[in-house]
Amino acid sequence: MGIHSQLNKSIVYIYQQYKYNCQHCGLEFTAKHENCPQKGNFGVHLLTHITTLKYHLRGVLRKIQNFLKYVYDFDISVTGIHDVLLRVGEACKNEYKKIQQRLRMANWIHEDETGIRVNGKNWWLWIFRTDSDDVLVVIRDSRGRKILEEILDGDFDIPGITDGWRAYNILSVLQRCWAHLLRDVDDFKEKSEMGKELSEEIHRKFEKLKNFLGKDPPMDKRKKQKIIWDKEISELVEKYSQFDELHKPVTYIKNGLGHWYTCLLYPGMEPTNNLGEQAIREHVIMNKIIGAFRSINGAKNYQYIASMFATWGLQGKNIFEELEALLRKELCLS
Repeated sequence: MGIHSQLNKSIVYIYQQYKYNCQHCGLEFTAKHENCPQKGNFGVHLLTHITTLKYHLRGVLRKIQNFLKYVYDFDISVTGIHDVLLRVGEACKNEYKKIQQRLRMANWIHEDETGIRVNGKNWWLWIFRTDSDDVLVVIRDSRGRKILEEILDGDFDIPGITDGWRAYNILSVLQRCWAHLLRDVDDFKEKSEMGKELSEEIHRKFEKLKNFLGKDPPMDKRKKQKIIWDKEISELVEKYSQFDELHKPVTYIKNGLGHWYTCLLYPGMEPTNNLGEQAIREHVIMNKIIGAFRSINGAKNYQYIASMFATWGLQGKNIFEELEALLRKELCLS
């Protein structure tokens, strides 16, 4: 049964699915229709509509229920909406696995993580965004390197653009985020004259880096410049290490030595993790709205659907059309 809205009224479609038995082996075949899921009473359009209200418009279940009633005169329980989302999430799993496979072949990956509550416990939502805007949302009970081992399947040679979290040190190629560094040193520019000087020096280095990248220089110049700037930032650490009040920012810089100018060796790579932070922002907002996931299954389901929506959105695709096509393939024709 499919439901479409026309002039605020629901239209119900009933599909007749014919069954046939093989005269030789007795195997039963059931006819398929691209708009009729093989299980359940709700059609592709309604499944897409409910999922979009939840994941794109950030609706809570009770308000989605009211919206469907007031706008389409369609009655569905909160439990029914929840079941719809679980069904859609299950349908997204195959495409989710494909994103994970593409991620493992990416030129580089922006990575970030944020705390989230699942079933009353502290979990972590991880974001992996590739250079081609594939996004993988991963929710796990750990913030440790074992998550990177799982997602990357042990391939730690894929360059990562990250903040200073130590779990990322497992990656053999890192680009440390300059946006984090700038914020860190700016916190100390009011504390002392040397703190102000350190902040100004870091800002100058970042401007030089951006200007250099903007000219898209050839690789030989990039390699030579990396050697020069790696040496200069090491000298900066040595210079400011003698000031006790700057211990924190200087240590932060020191821990990233060798990784502040990796982007020079990968044309197109950004020196900040702003793209990773942009990708995780939607989930931070959603977390504030829902407060917590009440079950592990709900958290898993969220990562499947959220990954699809984030990927389609960043790649400029029509989320509604893409979800309908996926559901037809996975629920109706598979």
